[in-house]
Amino acid sequence: MVRKKYRMLLAVAVLVSFGTGCQSKDANRNTQIYYSAIEDGDYYEGWASQLQEQAAACGASFDVGYAQNSVETQDAQIKSAVASGCDVFLCGPVSPDTATEIKAAAGNTPIVFINNAPEDKVLEKNRYIYVASDEYMAGQYQAEYILEKFSQKQEINIVVLKGPKDASGAVGRTKGLKQTLKASGKKINYVFEDYADWNNEKAQELMELFLRTGQPVDCVAANNDDMALGGLAAFEQAGFNTDEILFLGVDASAGGCQAIVEGRMDFTVYQPTTAQITSAVEAADRLASGKSIADMEGASEDGKYILIPFEKVDSQNVTQYQ
Repeated sequence: MVRKKYRMLLAVAVLVSFGTGCQSKDANRNTQIYYSAIEDGDYYEGWASQLQEQAAACGASFDVGYAQNSVETQDAQIKSAVASGCDVFLCGPVSPDTATEIKAAAGNTPIVFINNAPEDKVLEKNRYIYVASDEYMAGQYQAEYILEKFSQKQEINIVVLKGPKDASGAVGRTKGLKQTLKASGKKINYVFEDYADWNNEKAQELMELFLRTGQPVDCVAANNDDMALGGLAAFEQAGFNTDEILFLGVDASAGGCQAIVEGRMDFTVYQPTTAQITSAVEAADRLASGKSIADMEGASEDGKYILIPFEKVDSQNVTQYQ
């Protein structure tokens, strides 16, 4: 199983530092890493837990602060961490637009941005970098699946459920979906499109409102699995034959994968979180030591990005991701 293999590798990494990976910047002092998370809750606390484990594998110390979606709180936490001797930040910006303020708060301390992408102009080679997967690719994979399944149709009616308005994941995934569909030459009707903010219940509520319109729909493409499952629940409770409608998400979450196994959901995209975490911590350790990320897997030529590929998940391979 893909995820089990990643977890096993991570467990080993906690005991043994990678031979060509993390190295402390000073033999007499461990690298001090601070993770500035967007908010608390299961998702980001899960990131913090895995980041801490990986930091231990690097021989680095680790601390975390949750900004609770407040730009002011994030600024204050970062300034406090600098005063406490932080060597490098792992940072999920509350908003991509605040990255310049975050850099100012961090002073001369390097930053590895994660969770939410700042604009390219904010990044700097081997100093301010972004580690993630290419969000555009997730939407592209969804579109390719839709086009494959509806290869005989010249007109497709699509519902799009998006994450938060300014979230880089929502923007990139939606762009990848729409541009790939447009390039097909088919007539694409977006019969409903709204922000469900990654939330299952909000997605269900939006779909319940949409279903009252009686408009035809061929597929529901959501920026994450929770929203896809929320949309699916609305159709099921309204008595629709969901076998005739495609439901697509992103993340290959436990719930999403199980829904594919049950034949209720059709497609998702695995986001290799563990690989992102491993790369983010290694990159942070390197930046703290004034080293380059150039030879790391997924590093871009301009030295601003480390991108870990997404993976397609459907009924043919879903058991590998459970």
